[in-house]
Amino acid sequence: MSFKVLEKILESPGWKTLFGVVVPIIAGVLSGTFVAEVSSSGDFLWAEFYESKSFYGLLFLAAITFIYHRALYFHEHKIEMFLNDDYCRAYMRSKCLPEAADRYKELIRSGNVGELTSAMEEFERIMK
Repeated sequence: MSFKVLEKILESPGWKTLFGVVVPIIAGVLSGTFVAEVSSSGDFLWAEFYESKSFYGLLFLAAITFIYHRALYFHEHKIEMFLNDDYCRAYMRSKCLPEAADRYKELIRSGNVGELTSAMEEFERIMK
């Protein structure tokens, strides 16, 4: 699955609604079915739970829900990081400075760093 598709799924209100409303309803139905399948004449037959199809449905549903919510957590955490000024500065430095260093590599090697210094000062002025 491509990154763009995953990002659209994680930002989609429809998917959030599905996992917030529809999946719990399905889990409730599967739970009721599971109890009906493992009980016989009022007794629970826990030793035979693995023969129940609803058990595997619940297991699958739990795994999918876990994967979705974990991905959603990491996606939202990455977005929230940009609320921190220090993180934004560090991110900009990590993205802009390597490119600037490549561009000014020859000037740095020759010892003429005046243009790079002025570019760095401009960068710091923008980041304030």
